[in-house]
Amino acid sequence: MKSPQAYSPSVDNLRNLLIIRSIALLGQTGVLIYVLLASRTTESLFGAIGSLAILALLTMASLWRTTRPWPVADNEFLAQLFIDVLGWTALMYFTGGANNPFVSYYIVPLVIAAAVLPWRHAWLVTGGSLLAYSLLLYFYVPFPLFTPHTAPGHGYGTNVHILGMWFNFLFSAGLITYFVVRMGAILRQQEAQAVAQREDRLRNDQIMAVASLAAGTAHELGTPLSTMTVLIGEMLQDDNLGVQARQDCELLREQVAQCKSTLTELSRTAELTSVKQTRHQAVCEFTRQTVERWAVRRPGIIYTVSCGEGGPVIEFDLTMVQALENLFNNAADAGSDKVEVSVVWNQREVRISVRDWGCGIPTELLEKLGKPIIHADKSGLGIGLMLSQATVERYGGRIELRNLREGGTVATLILPLAKGPATEVAQ
Repeated sequence: MKSPQAYSPSVDNLRNLLIIRSIALLGQTGVLIYVLLASRTTESLFGAIGSLAILALLTMASLWRTTRPWPVADNEFLAQLFIDVLGWTALMYFTGGANNPFVSYYIVPLVIAAAVLPWRHAWLVTGGSLLAYSLLLYFYVPFPLFTPHTAPGHGYGTNVHILGMWFNFLFSAGLITYFVVRMGAILRQQEAQAVAQREDRLRNDQIMAVASLAAGTAHELGTPLSTMTVLIGEMLQDDNLGVQARQDCELLREQVAQCKSTLTELSRTAELTSVKQTRHQAVCEFTRQTVERWAVRRPGIIYTVSCGEGGPVIEFDLTMVQALENLFNNAADAGSDKVEVSVVWNQREVRISVRDWGCGIPTELLEKLGKPIIHADKSGLGIGLMLSQATVERYGGRIELRNLREGGTVATLILPLAKGPATEVAQ
């Protein structure tokens, strides 16, 4: 199973890591100052001082890097954590190895990696920290302040204590890495769900605004259309009206009648939707009827429909018809004079694909289409596709868009099969 993505490291996260490292270095500097004042000698401190100096220089360079406008990638953050592990290993080597109580600092980069990086990177840091701790059990320079067991009579008991510290680190590292990564993944999944819910609410608000505007517009258009119908009728009754003018009036009367029919159907659709009246129909018949109805309004477009006989039965209402017509309109508006419609299905779903030979959809818009906030391009993509997506989602379906290498776009409307007896394939 694919693991959820971790948060991308940010400059703020890197800066916080460097602050933690600086605090740890200051603590080790204080320890060395104490040893220097107590022993009055620097004979055993050169390695530790050199390690501190190198880590301090790397930290200063990294702090300068955080002032640059460069993004922080996962690999860069992982490298910074390994600088912590390697630098701390060198420092512990010169100050008693695993006997140094500050060896537990390895937990810090481990926890940060588990919280910020993907799980593979987190386990790399865990493995590196465990390897470093294990090597420090055997390879180190004795440090008087932290290795009193080098004196006679303290060997066995102290070794058992150090070994117990190592097992405790092993146990803690495994638990922290596993559970912090899991909890972080759960939190990120919840945040992603919350973002999706906010987008859905925003889209629904926009759809309600469009629906209210459409209802108000339909109501307001009724009166002028009726007036135009009366005036056209009076003009046609004039015996002195020329042949060409009479033909134009007849055309106008047909167009006005079409507008009134569209408004009536819009009102009827709203009424049926409000009481959730749906229909069941074989998908091939549904597709052919929708294409034929749409083609009357787009006579300049050549269309083909590829589908077998009958097909499984789908559940839909009139808004689903409009959603499919929106895909046809988008294909025609993309500059294509040909639209190819194909229908395929399996045991779970049906797929109605609309293929055009237009200019395609810009890549930067593919991921935004159908979402609440979108800037429509000249082809009209945007609000229509958002409404189509919302309609299809009410039936548990979705819309997929894909540009083709040879040119054009394929828009696919995917619907789950209706449950119950209606799913029988029509013969």
